[in-house]
Amino acid sequence: MSAPVRVLVVDDEPLTAAAHAEYVRRTPGFELAGTAVSGRTAVQAVRAARGAGRPVDLVLLDVNLPDVSGLDVARGLRAAGESVDLLVVTAHRDVATVRRAGTLGVVGYLIKPFTYAALEEKLAAYRRYRGLLGRGGSVDQAEVDRAFAALGESTPAPAPKGLSPQTLAAVTELVRGGAWLSAGEVAERSALSRVTARRYLEHLAERGLVERRARYGTPGRPEQEYGWAGGRGPSRP
Repeated sequence: MSAPVRVLVVDDEPLTAAAHAEYVRRTPGFELAGTAVSGRTAVQAVRAARGAGRPVDLVLLDVNLPDVSGLDVARGLRAAGESVDLLVVTAHRDVATVRRAGTLGVVGYLIKPFTYAALEEKLAAYRRYRGLLGRGGSVDQAEVDRAFAALGESTPAPAPKGLSPQTLAAVTELVRGGAWLSAGEVAERSALSRVTARRYLEHLAERGLVERRARYGTPGRPEQEYGWAGGRGPSRP
């Protein structure tokens, strides 16, 4: 069995840091290396862990810190030769911040607030990425391509008893397509009954992977429609 991925949580809000730390503890294959509330303590924690022979593999790095920007922390770690990977977790949605993070070689960018399911998906993608590049030596172009593609892949939520993993994956892909869909529309596109389609959609909603909203403009009571969490579907007029 491979060693767990050691994660440092960096956030200046104690409640948020505690929540993210608990998320890491809940995720199989990951281990909490500690928490830090400032840029200075984050750098110290990374260095101390490496010096103790138990290096941090991944930092969940907030941008808004009390002493310096999280992006400055990232630059400092890179300048010091620290090879730790960085997953930015922030409320910043502006393109400039996203682009600056991209220049620092981050392995992901997650916008607050997010659900456990959203972080779990990012962590699973990162673990696949590490697995593809973790054997050392050299790699060919195809292996490089697969490793970087893994960072953008998602894993469907596990299907509980009574739900088919294959059908769950198919419904997930339909909703990820961008449009907000009702249970009836999902049923039509996936050869399911409306009741069955709603069961899968509600499961995804409970996991925090899709959002619900009322669809107005149709006769009778408003119909529920479902869109991928994070606003990938088009906004309501």
